[in-house]
Amino acid sequence: MTKSFEILFGCLAALGAVSPALAQSAAGSTATPVLQYARQGWTAEDRQFFYTTSQGSRIMPYLWFKALRRLDVDEPFGGDQLARYGYLPNDKSRSNPEGLAVGFVIDGDAKTGFFGMSCAACHTAQIEYQNKDGATQQLRIDGAPATADFQAFLIDLTAATRATLSDADRFDKFARAVLGDRYTATRAKDLKTDFAAWVKQWGDFMDKSLPASHWGPGRLDAFGMIFNRVAGKDLGIEANFKIADAPVSYPFLWNASRQDKTQWNGDVPNGLYINAIGRNAGEVFGVFAEFTPKKQLLPPFYSFRSSVNFVNLQQLEEKIVALKPPPWPFALDPDKVNRGRVLFAQNCGSCHDQREIAETGNWLTPVKAVGTDSRMFENALRTSQSGVLAGALTPNPPGSKLSNPAATTDVLAAAVVGALFDDAFPPLPRLPNPNSGVWQAIQKDIADILTNQQDAAFLQRLQGALRNHTLFLELARDHANIENLKTHLRDRLANLYKVPGEADAYESRVLHGIWATAPYLHNGSVPNLWELLTPPAQRKPFFMVGSRKYDPVNVGYVTDESPSKDGKLVVGGSDVQPGNSNAGHDFGTGLSDDEKWQLIEYLKQL
Repeated sequence: MTKSFEILFGCLAALGAVSPALAQSAAGSTATPVLQYARQGWTAEDRQFFYTTSQGSRIMPYLWFKALRRLDVDEPFGGDQLARYGYLPNDKSRSNPEGLAVGFVIDGDAKTGFFGMSCAACHTAQIEYQNKDGATQQLRIDGAPATADFQAFLIDLTAATRATLSDADRFDKFARAVLGDRYTATRAKDLKTDFAAWVKQWGDFMDKSLPASHWGPGRLDAFGMIFNRVAGKDLGIEANFKIADAPVSYPFLWNASRQDKTQWNGDVPNGLYINAIGRNAGEVFGVFAEFTPKKQLLPPFYSFRSSVNFVNLQQLEEKIVALKPPPWPFALDPDKVNRGRVLFAQNCGSCHDQREIAETGNWLTPVKAVGTDSRMFENALRTSQSGVLAGALTPNPPGSKLSNPAATTDVLAAAVVGALFDDAFPPLPRLPNPNSGVWQAIQKDIADILTNQQDAAFLQRLQGALRNHTLFLELARDHANIENLKTHLRDRLANLYKVPGEADAYESRVLHGIWATAPYLHNGSVPNLWELLTPPAQRKPFFMVGSRKYDPVNVGYVTDESPSKDGKLVVGGSDVQPGNSNAGHDFGTGLSDDEKWQLIEYLKQL
């Protein structure tokens, strides 16, 4: 048996589905499984850059986080690398000197910098499974949805900081750890003042945002939290807060750059680096970047200063562009795959087939209403008071000014575009910043879009002009080149965050690597591919989430256990918690069982 299994994994390694180390580990099992990585086109250096690079998120000063103690046991809050919430470990290294978990970073240095998050925390997965000899295997999948419990982390962090502030003995230990040999009673008092201000604003934000019914592992109401952060906290408008009660699964990142639309409701145009840096800036706002919009007397009359690191965002996006879908790590039945190919074309191809748009080269991402839970779509339609941003330029439509009140998506779009502008043209004297991440994105877009000799000359002039402000002004007056550029970019840059017209509609992505993205539907209400092909009325009314144990038969995670206390996800029809319906998407449910298994076999190898 061991020999045959060794041959099987050797064949898979030869095909590139698993690394040779995984084949070796499977052949000769050990008590402690070696962590393996799916073959996705990244080097170890690429992976660590993704895990450890700051995007500008600033939750709290890092020394505060390091000194914070848990409430349940007397240990550092981050002492277990946040493994109790399902986050993934990452060894200490030059890029991770403090040994933080995957996707948790320091913006700055360990003494003066801030503890924060990056997209890797929510978009890195790890599966566990047993080979035929009973040995446990671990496979890391970059860009896949995490199974971590983000709301539990936020709740516990809030409780720990509040307890630290209110308990004199706890705060004294905290202050001594933060201040070290600089500790004095006066400095401790000043620290308490600063800490109290942070605890209040953080706690108020969480009280106004987190729902009583937990999102559970692997889910987050990202739009709700971003809207609350920008329109509520950053604009300082109490009425703009809403409970973030429309949790969705974390989308997978590979091929994200190829879609012509993105976000679950398909409301963000995609395909350019400038699109990507815009949507990623919105993500950083949501994970606690500092953002302080202000009116000012001089043109352009608004300041959008933020802590978003646009250079790092651009470099991270370039890594994501190179990330490949993870290949299925187990054996396949070629006959079933071929039969499933036909069934896929008949039942799934109209929405999920790979179709390239000739004008842009992107993949078509249909946005359709298929009867799935409507809460996320409906919540995205909310409106907010514009506050200090009223009258600011907004891209919806381009050149218009933000009304008051306005669609919250437009408030966010104005904030994002303003922050991009401030990065490209820093306040006073408003000259182009050649080191801007925004200009790096624009130059790459121009190089990709403009292909003839005249356009290449324009790009060369632009690159020179960014280093010479006089040349930049001359280039801006070159109307022929500017109009030529506009014809390429106008439709693809316009209407940032414009909600599609069809009600309760969600994106239909190309399904490469879909096997690694369970649970399914936009809200994670269906545990595996077999269940997805079951008529909605017959789907499970509840299942456990958060486990990393993989079920290669039904294609998803096991559903009878969870490491999280909030791991039971209750789903069903309209009578369940809004946002948790598992209705809709009944395509393929009328197939025979044999046909369903054939279709699943095909989906495995996409």
